[in-house]
Amino acid sequence: MTQTTVTPQSNGANNTTIKHEGFLTKEGGGFKSWKRRWFILRHDDLSYFKSKGDAAPLGVIHLNTVGHIKTSDRKKKLHGFEVQTPSRTYFITADTDADRNKWIDVLTVQRDLLLNGNKPKKPEKVGVHDFDLLNLVGKGSFGKVIQVRKKDTGEIYAMKVLSKKHIVEHNEVEHTLSERNILQKINHPFLVNLNYSFQTEDKLYFILDFVNGGELFYHLQREKRFSEERVRYYGAEIVLALEHLHLSGVIYRDLKPENLLLTNEGHICMTDFGLCKEGLNSPTDKTVTFCGTPEYLAPEVLQGNGYGKQVDWWSFGSLLYEMLTGLPPFYSQDVQEMYRKIMGERLAFPGHISPDARSLLEMLLERDPEKRLADPNIIKRHPFFKAIDWELLFQKKIPPPFIPVVKGNADTSQIDPVFTDEAPSLTMAGESALHPSQQKDFEGFTYVADPEHLMKQ
Repeated sequence: MTQTTVTPQSNGANNTTIKHEGFLTKEGGGFKSWKRRWFILRHDDLSYFKSKGDAAPLGVIHLNTVGHIKTSDRKKKLHGFEVQTPSRTYFITADTDADRNKWIDVLTVQRDLLLNGNKPKKPEKVGVHDFDLLNLVGKGSFGKVIQVRKKDTGEIYAMKVLSKKHIVEHNEVEHTLSERNILQKINHPFLVNLNYSFQTEDKLYFILDFVNGGELFYHLQREKRFSEERVRYYGAEIVLALEHLHLSGVIYRDLKPENLLLTNEGHICMTDFGLCKEGLNSPTDKTVTFCGTPEYLAPEVLQGNGYGKQVDWWSFGSLLYEMLTGLPPFYSQDVQEMYRKIMGERLAFPGHISPDARSLLEMLLERDPEKRLADPNIIKRHPFFKAIDWELLFQKKIPPPFIPVVKGNADTSQIDPVFTDEAPSLTMAGESALHPSQQKDFEGFTYVADPEHLMKQ
C-alpha cells in the first residue's frame, strides 16, 4: 500500500518533504533479480531503501536527469513502469495498476516542476517578421537553412524553410508533418531542439537550435580517424540520444557523420529527422520502408522483410567503426558490391583497434537483429564505455575531448563557404502558389516550445 504525505507549499521548496512513499518491486542491475524496496520521493530525488525506516538508501534517482516515466511494455510483469536515467532505465512494478499510475503521475509532476519551475510563461506567437536573416548555411531540393537572429532577444537560430508546393508535389506531406511531430516531442541535450514552427501561404518554417561547431563528417575527413578516447565520448553521447528517440517510439534511420554536428563547446548534436519513423512503441513494432544511406544500412533493411529499432544500433556500430578507422566497415564505391559485403562479408579490424572496441563492434554489427546488441542499458555497461559516468555526461559536466575553433554562437567559420557566400533570402527557385484546397494538409503545423525550454538555450 502506498502512503502519501501532503504538506502545504511555502516560499521555496523543502527538499526534505516527502511527496510520496511506498513499497515497490525493482529489477536489480547486474543479476536481473527483483527485490521489494521502500521508495521515498522528495523534492529532487527518488530514493529506495532495503526496508521501511532505514536511514541510508540503497540508491538514489536524481529527478533532474530523468527522461521517460511511463508504463512498461513488459508483458510478463504486471503493474510495471519504467524510469529512464542516463546511466540506466529502472524497471519497477507496483501492487496494482492504480498504484502504478499514481507513482507515474507524482514522479512526472515533480520532475517537471523541478526542470521547468513553478511559473510557466505564456507561449509567444512568432512569424518571419520576428527574425533577421544573417547567413545562408544550407541548401537542397527541400529548401534552405538560414542563420537568423530573433529581433527581440538577439538569440541566434537556424531557420529551415520548406516550399509547400515542393512538399505536395513530391508526396512529402506525411514525412514533413512527422518530422515536426518528432521535433515537437523531443527535448534532449544531444538532439537538435525545435523552438518554433509556423507557416505562410507558400512555406513552412522550422526554427531550430543553431549548432556551429561543424559536421562530424568535416572533422573526420580532416583528421582521417579519431582517437579511441574521442570515439568513446562521441559514441556515449549518441547512445543517450538514440535511447531517447527509441523510448519516444522513434526510429532515426539515418545515423551518419553528416547528420551529427558539434556544438561550439564540443558536444554531439544529432540533427535532420526527415527519415525518422514515429509510432514504434513496442519492441516488436516494425516498418518496411527502404530508406537511409547505403554505407550504414542494416542487413534487414536490404532484405526488405521489415525491421525495428535494431537498425539504428547497426548504423551506430558502422559509425563507431568509421570514426576509429576512417571508413565504414563494408565500404565500396560500387553500391551493389557494398550491399553484398553488408549481407555476407566477414568483419575485419585494423591492428590498432582495442579488444574492447572490437568486442563492442562485433556485437553491434551482428547480422541477425534478434542477436544484435540493441539494449542501451547493456551497451552502457560494455567495457568499452567503462570510463563513462553517464549521469555527468548527460549533464554535460565531462569536458569534451575536442573544442571546435569558433568565436561564439554566431560564428559561421565551420560552415561551407559555398553557402555563406550567397546572400540569404527566403525566395526559392521555381516556387509558386499552393492551391487553396491543399492548405488543409498543413493544419496544426504551428508550434512554440515550452518557454522554460527556450530560456535554457
